[in-house]
Amino acid sequence: MKYVKTIGLFLFFSCSAIAKGWTPLQLEKANTAKDIELLTDMEKEVIMYINLCRLYPQDFLEYEVLNYHGAQGYGNYLIRSPYRFSLMRTLRTMEPTTTLLFDEGAYYSAECFAKEHGKIGRVGHKRIRCEALNYGECCSYGMSTAKDIVLQLLIDHDVPSLGHRRICLSSGYKAVGVSIQYHSRYSKCAVLDFDW
Repeated sequence: MKYVKTIGLFLFFSCSAIAKGWTPLQLEKANTAKDIELLTDMEKEVIMYINLCRLYPQDFLEYEVLNYHGAQGYGNYLIRSPYRFSLMRTLRTMEPTTTLLFDEGAYYSAECFAKEHGKIGRVGHKRIRCEALNYGECCSYGMSTAKDIVLQLLIDHDVPSLGHRRICLSSGYKAVGVSIQYHSRYSKCAVLDFDW
């Protein structure tokens, strides 16, 4: 039964991405969290998309970024975004780096924070009751697909430091925990905690 579920998840991810040019081998290599039972399918897909970008930056540019102008329901606000153009320049010259693996401690940290912020409708990185651990952290709000979450973080529109992009693409980080929870203001909150 577990084998059938794994094949089903692989086919789900593959079907949505192969149309964009990804090969089954690329998807398999990037899908490092496919067997993690703690994660939802969407959380697994977030890790897969980040890994696709880390492993195959030029392909990611071609398949995912060039024709991306913003999440559905938000209009084409990114069509002329200098942040999108900046990501395109980065991906054109970026050397591939390692995949991120799942980290259980980072997952529980992300889950606590996503639930905490979601319940009270906050944004940002200030924790109230959740322990602040020594992780690189990215938060995304209002995105309804894994691809939109990852592209929001990579494009980092109106974030001059490009901190989310730097964390997602840093070769220094080796593991990640992702939690997507309900958010009272933005419907969804995704927290990604990255570990060395």
